[in-house]
Amino acid sequence: MRNVSRTLDLDFLIFGRRRISLPTLTVPHPRMHERAFVLRPLVDVAAAATIPGRGLARRFLGAVRDQRIARTRSQRLG
Repeated sequence: MRNVSRTLDLDFLIFGRRRISLPTLTVPHPRMHERAFVLRPLVDVAAAATIPGRGLARRFLGAVRDQRIARTRSQRLG
Protein backbone atom coordinates (compact mmCIF):
# COMPACT_ATOMS: atom_id res chain seq x y z
CA MET A 1 0.00 0.00 0.00
CA ARG A 2 1.19 3.49 -0.76
CA ASN A 3 1.25 6.47 1.55
CA VAL A 4 -0.22 4.77 4.61
CA SER A 5 1.09 4.72 8.15
CA ARG A 6 3.48 1.82 8.79
CA THR A 7 6.02 0.72 11.36
CA LEU A 8 8.84 0.40 8.85
CA ASP A 9 9.21 1.87 5.39
CA LEU A 10 12.14 0.36 3.50
CA ASP A 11 13.01 1.54 0.01
CA PHE A 12 15.49 -0.38 -2.08
CA LEU A 13 17.30 2.38 -3.91
CA ILE A 14 19.97 0.49 -5.81
CA PHE A 15 21.16 -3.10 -5.94
CA GLY A 16 24.57 -3.02 -7.59
CA ARG A 17 24.11 -2.55 -11.31
CA ARG A 18 20.88 -4.47 -11.46
CA ARG A 19 17.68 -3.05 -12.84
CA ILE A 20 14.47 -4.65 -11.61
CA SER A 21 10.97 -3.82 -12.78
CA LEU A 22 8.16 -5.73 -11.09
CA PRO A 23 4.62 -4.63 -10.25
CA THR A 24 5.64 -4.12 -6.60
CA LEU A 25 9.33 -3.27 -6.93
CA THR A 26 11.40 -0.98 -9.15
CA VAL A 27 15.18 -0.81 -8.69
CA PRO A 28 16.84 1.58 -8.94
CA HIS A 29 14.25 3.71 -7.21
CA PRO A 30 12.70 5.76 -10.05
CA ARG A 31 12.94 9.14 -8.29
CA MET A 32 16.09 8.79 -6.20
CA HIS A 33 17.99 11.17 -8.48
CA GLU A 34 15.44 13.90 -7.59
CA ARG A 35 15.80 13.65 -3.80
CA ALA A 36 18.51 15.36 -1.81
CA PHE A 37 17.83 13.22 1.28
CA VAL A 38 18.86 10.20 -0.80
CA LEU A 39 21.67 11.65 -2.89
CA ARG A 40 23.65 13.57 -0.27
CA PRO A 41 24.14 10.66 2.15
CA LEU A 42 24.77 8.25 -0.73
CA VAL A 43 27.52 10.44 -2.19
CA ASP A 44 28.95 10.98 1.33
CA VAL A 45 29.47 7.25 1.83
CA ALA A 46 30.15 6.26 -1.78
CA ALA A 47 31.45 9.19 -3.84
CA ALA A 48 31.61 7.08 -7.00
CA ALA A 49 28.08 5.63 -6.62
CA THR A 50 26.29 5.12 -9.91
CA ILE A 51 22.55 5.03 -10.46
CA PRO A 52 21.97 2.34 -13.11
CA GLY A 53 20.61 3.90 -16.27
CA ARG A 54 21.38 7.45 -15.10
CA GLY A 55 25.09 7.70 -14.23
CA LEU A 56 27.03 9.11 -11.30
CA ALA A 57 24.81 10.03 -8.36
CA ARG A 58 26.85 13.15 -7.58
CA ARG A 59 25.96 14.52 -11.01
CA PHE A 60 22.41 15.19 -9.73
CA LEU A 61 23.38 17.08 -6.56
CA GLY A 62 23.17 20.49 -8.23
CA ALA A 63 19.54 19.94 -9.17
CA VAL A 64 18.55 19.20 -5.56
CA ARG A 65 20.70 21.80 -3.78
CA ASP A 66 17.62 23.80 -2.71
CA GLN A 67 16.02 20.83 -0.96
CA ARG A 68 16.42 21.10 2.81
CA ILE A 69 17.68 18.13 4.78
CA ALA A 70 17.46 18.10 8.57
CA ARG A 71 19.78 15.88 10.55
CA THR A 72 18.01 14.04 13.34
CA ARG A 73 19.57 13.18 16.64
CA SER A 74 20.91 9.63 16.85
CA GLN A 75 19.62 7.33 19.52
CA ARG A 76 21.69 4.49 20.84
CA LEU A 77 20.09 1.12 20.71
CA GLY A 78 20.42 -1.40 23.46
